[in-house]
Amino acid sequence: MNKRYYLHRISHEDYVSYSLLESGYLTLGWGYFAGTDILDAVIEGNMAKFEEITTGCSRSRWSIWYFAKMNIGDTVVVPLYGGKFSVFKVVELAKSISELETIMSTVKTAWGNNKLTWKEHRIYDDTNNRCIDLGFYIKVEPIVKNVPRSFVDSKFVSRMKIRVTTADITDIKANVEDGIQAGINNKPILLYEETIDDLVIQVKQSIVKNLDDSKFEKIIKWYLEKCGASLVWIPAKNEAGKVDGADADIIAEFDNLKFTVYVQAKHHEGDTDEWSVEQIKRYKDQKETGDEGCTYATWVISSADSFTDRAKILAAEYGVRLVNGNDFARMLIDIGLLDINKAF
Repeated sequence: MNKRYYLHRISHEDYVSYSLLESGYLTLGWGYFAGTDILDAVIEGNMAKFEEITTGCSRSRWSIWYFAKMNIGDTVVVPLYGGKFSVFKVVELAKSISELETIMSTVKTAWGNNKLTWKEHRIYDDTNNRCIDLGFYIKVEPIVKNVPRSFVDSKFVSRMKIRVTTADITDIKANVEDGIQAGINNKPILLYEETIDDLVIQVKQSIVKNLDDSKFEKIIKWYLEKCGASLVWIPAKNEAGKVDGADADIIAEFDNLKFTVYVQAKHHEGDTDEWSVEQIKRYKDQKETGDEGCTYATWVISSADSFTDRAKILAAEYGVRLVNGNDFARMLIDIGLLDINKAF
């Protein structure tokens, strides 16, 4: 059987899936189906049985099909936060998450260093009193890790932006192999890197000079819409139910990924302090509701050059993603600036 190339996202239940990937386990959500024979249906190629098991589910259920189709020796590209990606080799076929219990009695979280336990053969978060929605895993080994997307060509970068959880990308296998070599050699495509660095400086300067607080929030909203969010909105400043300084400036929902992002926006120069981290963390604590299948992420996006040391410490503790002015400028460039004026 010819080797296949896949792309697979792990943003769902990211604080657990990132940790498991570091231990060599690539995971998928859909915990509801963990106790079914859906993997057998895929391995047998029985599409009718697969359709029967997943009746009533959204189109994103096909991520299970592609995940279970991964064979030993196949290559999997995993896009990561921070504009990077890693590439892995499949060493075992997909299994139910319950089989991982005999291998790992506890699971560490990627941020905060908390330990999760097992309950009824599912990973369980005692702190938040919820079952982690991960249903399946594949044993993998790294080929290359944490490669900047700027190291690879535009076709590969574009494919890493597709909105689905899992996809067969064998049609660009040559681009993937070039990307693997770029990562191994730690050698980027210099034309892109040099050009992007100059553009980042220009875009950041424009953000600081030409935008006010309101327009900065609107451009973040536009960015999240370009990323494929199902719904993005800017809550009212006097939104009911907020206490103790809790605040989010932009909220984005990605229905197909069951992923919601709360964003605190800070438009200023210098360093952004820890208050922004506290605000967004408190907002999530107060507003996060009962959809156990959804992952809630917290971001602070700032036009400033950097964050204070205290802000970085708290962000690591709370699992808050920090995006400084240069990072956000690069994110805007990567997504494309052609219709950016539509943000206002």
